[in-house]
Formats: sequence, C-alpha cells, structure tokens
Amino acid sequence: MKHFKVFFRVGLLFFVIMGGGMTTAHMTNIPAASPQIQYFGRWDVRDGVYRCGFGATYIKANFTGTALKADLKNRGDIWWRVSIDGSDFRRFRPRGRDTVLAENLQPGEHKVLLVRSTEGEAGITEFRGFAVDEGAHLTAPDPRKERRLEFVGDSITAGALNDGKWVEDYHEVEDNDMSYGPQLARMLDADYSVIAKSGQGVVHNYAEKWPGHGVHAADSYAWTFFYNTFGAKNLEWDTSRFPVDGILISIGTNDFTDANRKPTAEEFKEGYRKLVSVVRSRNPGKEIICIAPFSIAIGPYAEEWTGQVVEEMRAAGDEKVHFIPVTEGGCHMLLPEDFVDGSTHPTKDGSRKAAIYLKEKVAHILGW
Repeated sequence: MKHFKVFFRVGLLFFVIMGGGMTTAHMTNIPAASPQIQYFGRWDVRDGVYRCGFGATYIKANFTGTALKADLKNRGDIWWRVSIDGSDFRRFRPRGRDTVLAENLQPGEHKVLLVRSTEGEAGITEFRGFAVDEGAHLTAPDPRKERRLEFVGDSITAGALNDGKWVEDYHEVEDNDMSYGPQLARMLDADYSVIAKSGQGVVHNYAEKWPGHGVHAADSYAWTFFYNTFGAKNLEWDTSRFPVDGILISIGTNDFTDANRKPTAEEFKEGYRKLVSVVRSRNPGKEIICIAPFSIAIGPYAEEWTGQVVEEMRAAGDEKVHFIPVTEGGCHMLLPEDFVDGSTHPTKDGSRKAAIYLKEKVAHILGW
C-alpha cells in the first residue's frame, strides 16, 4: 500500500507538470480577436486565427485569476518563450489548446508576454486565444510604445546558436528575442519586428550554387511569412499593419561563404541596392539604416560595398538612407569571444555589446 501511495503521488505530479492539472473545461476561453490582446510584428488574421511566420513576433495581455492557457499550435519545429509578471522567460513547445503558460498564481491581475524564439524558416504558428480561470477575464492592455523598429538580416539577426551548443536541433538553440535587434529596441524603448532567415544573402545564400536564383533578402522582405520558394500564393505584407519608424538592415555574411566563388563588387552592390529599394518602396519617408555585417570571418568587402551603396543612394537623392560600419580605425567592435563560434554568430552578451554600440548612433539618426 505504501508503494502504491508513492507511485500515485509521483504519477499525479507528472500529470500536473505535463499540463494535465488544468482542464480547459473549467476555464473561460478568450478569442484571439479580443481587443485586450496586443500583437507585435507580422501577423496574418483569418477566420479568427492569428498566424505568424517570422521570429521575435510577440503577444502581450493582462489578465486576472490564477492560471493561463494558450491555444497555440505549431506547423513546424518552433520554440516559444513566456514571461509572467516580468519573470525570467520559460522556453517551451506549444501543445495546441492545452499549452499551459501559468498556474498557481496569486489571485489578482497579471501580465503575460509570449514571444516566438524561432525564425521563420521553421514554419508557421497559429494562435486562437487564451483561457483563464472561470470568472476571470482579460483587463485593459498597457499603452503601446510610441516607437517601432524593424530588423532585417540573416542568422545573426535571427539569434541563431545564441542559446547553447548545437547538437541535433538547430532551432532549439535560437533565441531571436535576444539577438542584437530586440535588445537594441528595448534599450531605445521601442517595439519591434524581425525579418531574418539563416543562410540568406543579398545575391547568394549559404550553400547556394552560383548564380543564385533562390529566395534572397529582397524577396522575403515583401512577404508576411517566410517562404522557401516563389509562388503566387505567397502572402504579401502590408506595412501599414505594423508601421515602423526605422528599418535596420544587417546582411551580407552568406554572400561570401562559398570558398570557390565570391560576389564581385557590382554583383553584391546590385543585390544590396535591390534590397534597400524594396524596403524603401514599402516604407516611403522612413529612415533606413544599413549596418555592416557583424561577422569577422568574411573580410572587409561587405562593409566597404554596403557603405558605397548607401553613399550612392544618398547622392541620388535619398538622404534617409544611412550607413553604420562595425569597424573603427581598422578594429572590429566585436571580439572572437563575443561569438558562439569565434567569428560569425554572436552570443547573447555579444549581441548586447552590438546593441550598445548601435544605440546612440541609431538614436541620433532617428532623432530620439
């Protein structure tokens, strides 16, 4: 009998940890379309379902009661993180309508911040709403920030490998919300959107054969989700749905990763010019800040040619395009120890260092 009691208690504990301790039948469902729920980044809304297909998209809400569930479902290998009342983030994989975000809270009002950690190439997440204690409800959301930034880039902007050693699951060690972009946005008290894809370049993607005919940065910027191929059904993004004050671009590492073939100056500059032109066409009158790639493994050409493109575009009349180098006096602003792999992917602290380096420069350009 003693052994049975121990087995029962252990089994009950396992049941609670796995989410079985909270039954949705005794909770109140809040639809995703509730005006008390705030969405940030690129979201598509159809039939009451909110879908996101890029990393660092996030949701905020305030609620009463002692527990919170989300109806959150992945179509792909995607991780999320949740913070309750400003607590440390907890990483998890969604479990559909039984995704437990919080339980055993003190009665009263609480805040939830729900953030997608994984970049867009991993797939799409669907959100159908929250569930709170029976009799509990969502309360008025906090005021939105007055500033918004958007970050465009590759694996560095996506936060690849910044959450631990890569063993089997590439996306398991990616925390997009702690890449340099979101960290910089928080330093500047801004909300943010991240449009980043590992391996992507302006004219040549990682492991892509020359000449590159795949999806490049200028293509994916135009879409609501990331798509690996071109197609008539690819959803176009309407920037008026999440307007931003400035767009920060940092890309170019993957263009130089082929050991046998590097882009010429004209090839790279043409691709980069196309990317900036697409961003400009969709964000008229907004500041565009081109940042040299952070990798120290690719040599000086990406930085040099990026600066030349900006100079040429400014000379042609677009004075709202700017350039920020990452080397000063021949010295790179990051050191090998600031990278997970010694040269390309910054650690979270390395990303914080990059954000600090950019903070005053970006604030000056934006007049903040």
